[in-house]
Amino acid sequence: MHIQLVVYVRLILATLVSITCIVGDNLLETTRHPLLKALCDNATHAIVGGLTGIAFIMHFYDKLSNVAGWTLIFACFAVSSFIDLDHFAAAKSLSLYAATNLSDRPFLHCTTIPLVLVFVFAAASMLQYFKTSLVLGIVCCAFLTHHTRDAIRHGYWICPFGHTDRVPYSLYLIITIVTPYALFLLHSFCRGNFALLNFTMAGKYYDRTTQNGAKMFIV
Repeated sequence: MHIQLVVYVRLILATLVSITCIVGDNLLETTRHPLLKALCDNATHAIVGGLTGIAFIMHFYDKLSNVAGWTLIFACFAVSSFIDLDHFAAAKSLSLYAATNLSDRPFLHCTTIPLVLVFVFAAASMLQYFKTSLVLGIVCCAFLTHHTRDAIRHGYWICPFGHTDRVPYSLYLIITIVTPYALFLLHSFCRGNFALLNFTMAGKYYDRTTQNGAKMFIV
């Protein structure tokens, strides 16, 4: 992809993410009807997830079919939304009132989960599991953006250490915009360094084999 086009696409995505976050958060504050409030909150999570999914997958456009790429983007959109289903699981009820008035945060809102996923994503990238790493990257995008948006009201919940302070709004926007690019850089770093390690080890093995062969020939 041409470098200028990449820059334009990134700027457009950053703008769309910012607008979605700001509009969605303001609607959430001004809406009083519980159902509309829940729908607005969840829709904002989903749209932000979809946009960050695009930002992540665009780096692999030449390695994926259109169907595979859009499937992963939709998966990011869906996972960002479905995370909130744990409210109903924790409430053990389909009641919206029960789901939105929990005494504790539900399990999928524990930020330890995406942190562990990031390590697994890095490992999959390092081991050259390309498809698996992309799926994990999409899931990481969905979880991290969802948790970051929730963190402006509740902070991050790092089990078993507790909650952080609330994330400042400007920092929340920056983290949300940067997340897919940071994951891509991590993916590239892990793949590149593992390939370099393999190359180095192969070179050492070749040198050792050559030296042993030379010694045998001399003897």
